Amino acid sequence: MSGITRQLVYLSDAKFGLKMNDIQKILTSSRRNNLNDEVTGLLIYSDGVFIQILEGVQKTVETVFNRILDDNRHENVDILLDSNVDSRAFANWEMAFIESTPEELGARAGVNGALDRSEVLRLLSQDQSRVTTFLHNFASALGD
Repeated sequence: MSGITRQLVYLSDAKFGLKMNDIQKILTSSRRNNLNDEVTGLLIYSDGVFIQILEGVQKTVETVFNRILDDNRHENVDILLDSNVDSRAFANWEMAFIESTPEELGARAGVNGALDRSEVLRLLSQDQSRVTTFLHNFASALGD
């Protein structure tokens, strides 16, 4: 897992009625598939909103993301960041998971107060460095 890595970050809305048991199923299959595909990342869930970071080889990340787009457990997908990076932020996790609060999202994004979906989208889509800082703040919270 070395060399240039594609890092894709997106935001989406969980479908109404999605339960934590459903999210656990997503995590189980993601971790299994990502281990086989050498994809790493993080799934954040906060108040009906998913923020996911995928890292890996360009084509593999594209394949995984297309599979995610076809998943009917979420909708309204917005890409926040799609770039090449020298190293993975989540290299030790096939798919880390954090259930967050709107207040924690605000703190990790560097603002005071709670953030909802539209505020996260507005703040993080304006500035790639803010997305990177946001990711690193969550990565440091996970530890190794």
